Amino acid sequence: MIKKILLAIALFLILSVAYYQVWFLRQPERNIPNNESVFVSPANGKVVAVTHWEKEKLVWNKDAGAVQVLTKDIGDSGWLIAIEMDITNVHFQRAPVSSQLIGEEYTPGQFNNALIQKNPYGFRVENERNTLFFKTPEGLKYKVVQIAGLLARRIEDYVEPTQEVKQGEVIGLIKLGSQVALILPEGIQPMVKADDRVVDGETILATIKAPMNN
Repeated sequence: MIKKILLAIALFLILSVAYYQVWFLRQPERNIPNNESVFVSPANGKVVAVTHWEKEKLVWNKDAGAVQVLTKDIGDSGWLIAIEMDITNVHFQRAPVSSQLIGEEYTPGQFNNALIQKNPYGFRVENERNTLFFKTPEGLKYKVVQIAGLLARRIEDYVEPTQEVKQGEVIGLIKLGSQVALILPEGIQPMVKADDRVVDGETILATIKAPMNN
């Protein structure tokens, strides 16, 4: 009996590792639009919030305060699109548009369930996160925020300071269920809504509707 139990445990562990390596860490080919007038989704999953933010209104509670910190380099107002990933989604992140990494900040935090949140911004602002700050050749600034969850306790990014990336290029990975937020400036027209399903590198999240100032 003991041998059978140990054998079952060993088989379970082998299958779990195989699932993780073959399915969870899969990186399928994507049809990148190669259109620099649009932002493609940095993540695969479900849109949980499309929120217009204004700096003047982000100081009244702790959640808004965290978003104020994240948006401070972007401008006085803009858009925040939050995407939720469960364990079935591809967990690699991709560059929404061709740009250059001009800043990066890791913020330690909690590991609360990323799939349960009540603020209007769609992500757990108190959780561990890694923020990648980009600038396009036209001077448009935006951020991709990788957010840890209950099981996701390791965030990786594959870009170095001043590195240039192409639209759809893989820029990072979050282990297991988690979230990704895209912080955009004004002059952007969101093309998705809450509950929409998006594909990393393919789905158009927003279009650039007006020239941006540096």
